[in-house]
Amino acid sequence: MNYTSDILKGLEAFGLDEKEVKVYLAGLEIGTATVLELSRRTELPRTTLYPILERLEHHGVFKVGKQKNTTVYIAELPDVLNRNLEDRAALFSKTLPALQTIHGSVHEGPGVTFYEGSDGFKRVWKAIIGSGVKEYRLITSGTGLLDYVKEPYLVKRVIAERMQKKILSKQLIPDNRDTRKIVEKDSEELRESRFLPTGTVLPSTVIIFADHVAFITTRKENTMILLASGDVALTYKTLFDLIWEKAEKADTL
Repeated sequence: MNYTSDILKGLEAFGLDEKEVKVYLAGLEIGTATVLELSRRTELPRTTLYPILERLEHHGVFKVGKQKNTTVYIAELPDVLNRNLEDRAALFSKTLPALQTIHGSVHEGPGVTFYEGSDGFKRVWKAIIGSGVKEYRLITSGTGLLDYVKEPYLVKRVIAERMQKKILSKQLIPDNRDTRKIVEKDSEELRESRFLPTGTVLPSTVIIFADHVAFITTRKENTMILLASGDVALTYKTLFDLIWEKAEKADTL
């Protein structure tokens, strides 16, 4: 019998691999079944079925019984599996605060995470949004991030999400024709900009937030580095603020 992809994906989401899915579905079709019957239905040898059934029994997917001195296997009903999944989710939710505490204690020191490509940039942005900050500092060419995502994504996702969460962006940006177009929208995009001297070259982007510093290279190098270190973040904040005081205010131009 052919099964829809939704059925197969749903059972895989429950944690079953391809062979386990096949055995469970065969068990549902047959009802109470012997290993021989399951072997015939799944076309899997009995030597392969025994360890699979043992795992499925352990995870509550099959029950084991006896009929006339013969071991039989009964697939649990889908509703039962759903309740089991809900119970496991509820139990995990109760342990979540303790797990987060453990994670926090393990990662107290500096940590470095590397990302690549568009997905990498989106992960870095998710880290910024999820950090709970109300302000971050940015040193940018103004167009460097377009190496990784298109302008509509920056406007409709990144800037829109930042504005929704009322997160202020303070940016140091070179003074040129392209960047002035960006700075013109500062007031409506919850951003404050100051200009670096014309001709300033910034191939990479630096974002300073909370106790993190993110370094985003050009697409040619295709690397993003997320550094978790309160000391490094404080150093970069201090340097940023020193340059900020000397940089030219955008609203004076």
